[in-house]
Amino acid sequence: MELKKKSNILDEEEPKYIISLKKGYRILHIIMSIFFLSCTLYFGMISFRAGTDTMVLILDYRDCFVFFIYTLNGMTKRCERYKGKVVYTCLFTKREYNLSDIASSNEKIEEFYKDYGDGNVTSSWDKVTTFYNKQGKKLFKFGLAYDNVQLLVKEVKNTQKSISNQKRKK
Repeated sequence: MELKKKSNILDEEEPKYIISLKKGYRILHIIMSIFFLSCTLYFGMISFRAGTDTMVLILDYRDCFVFFIYTLNGMTKRCERYKGKVVYTCLFTKREYNLSDIASSNEKIEEFYKDYGDGNVTSSWDKVTTFYNKQGKKLFKFGLAYDNVQLLVKEVKNTQKSISNQKRKK
């Protein structure tokens, strides 16, 4: 009889909540991934048939591949909240943090400007929440396109408040 040893907390319980892309953004990322993957294949085949590394229609197959990886990164970025732990996953990396290791969070508005060169300037913005450890090093960040970010912000504040209360009592 084989006994399976469960050494990881993730094998034993379901997450309380998950921070991940909202459904509409996830669909957009899937469409973009399919588009960029097919462009990569198309431009790669044209370059192979031509026998040179020529740029076709301004987009190169390497550029399409970079955009494909970028959209995959956006789709796989997520954060799962377990009892006492936070697990951050992004493409090929997976990091586990104790909730007490996340010292603070910072919300700020990031503005982006695009100048088209003909006098037209467009702007866009995103509210980005960044989480830091005790040394002030950035752990991860999420924008408005992600669900449940405010739940983690609230839990980080409550955890840090209870840690400071415990230190005062001693």
